[in-house]
Amino acid sequence: MEAIAARGSQPSFLDAAATPGCPPDHAVVRVRLAGDVPERVAAAARDARADAILGRDLVGVVSEVGDEAPTSIRDRLLKARVACASRVAIGTCDMCRAGVPQHCRDGDTLGAGRLDGTLSGSVAIPWRNLALVPDGMDDAVALLAQPLARAIHAARMIRMQGKVYVTVLGDNLNALLAAQVIAQLNATVRILGWRPEVFGRAEKWGIQHRHADEVGRREDQTVVVDCMGSERSLDLALGLVRPRGTIILASASEASATADLSAVVRNELELLGARDGPVSDALAMLARGDIDTAGLIEARVRAPEAPRVLSRPELLYVAVEF
Repeated sequence: MEAIAARGSQPSFLDAAATPGCPPDHAVVRVRLAGDVPERVAAAARDARADAILGRDLVGVVSEVGDEAPTSIRDRLLKARVACASRVAIGTCDMCRAGVPQHCRDGDTLGAGRLDGTLSGSVAIPWRNLALVPDGMDDAVALLAQPLARAIHAARMIRMQGKVYVTVLGDNLNALLAAQVIAQLNATVRILGWRPEVFGRAEKWGIQHRHADEVGRREDQTVVVDCMGSERSLDLALGLVRPRGTIILASASEASATADLSAVVRNELELLGARDGPVSDALAMLARGDIDTAGLIEARVRAPEAPRVLSRPELLYVAVEF
């Protein structure tokens, strides 16, 4: 079985990876298309155990369902085309029992190092993480359901409707999806980034866009959604948001613990984090045609070529065929 795995702290092609079994609470998915953000894959490869399979997203067909699945679930999933949520919850902790399994005390993320990911010909995933792909939806569109779910969740953190000024920070996949989602709720959204080559997409969608270095820090934005998670982007967000405004951190933060957060107190800011959202909601939005995914997958390759392409951090997203 072909797979992309961590070897020597880098993504590597394996042409004879082991075929996964099917634990009772899992399903086995025969992968048709898998993908991830190259920058994230590189980071996971550096931290992963040797030969851990990388990748967070997939579209495939269920070939086997574990014995713990109810008959209704087994009948619905077997031979169905599915996408998956990447956050795996154990299901027994207090957070899981409270209905927020994305904050499972013992949970983990597919392809992040400890759990095998999706960049493989066949993957065993908890069946609770799977969502049915609507008939007629292209695999490449459905592949972006998990990243879109994160953007939807970020947009739902507060009521966006009627907010006077909303800024999305970032020129990555997270930012481009978040800007589209928020634009449907609030027509005044703009996107700021540092890569002019990305701005053409926002122009096509009718979303305002500017280079981040060209804007003043006037503390006049009602909401700033930081999709970069860097010290630079957090510093900019703090300079943009108005007193008693809201900053939503919609990416894993890499900001230093020494970042100056005095503005949070001085301006009485609300600082929120946003993690993963429901993949089923993202698939429904994609099925309605609410999100334009054209051009967001910047490379689509067969598995043997994947390590070379995944080494290009400037790419928004890479899809790998199996």
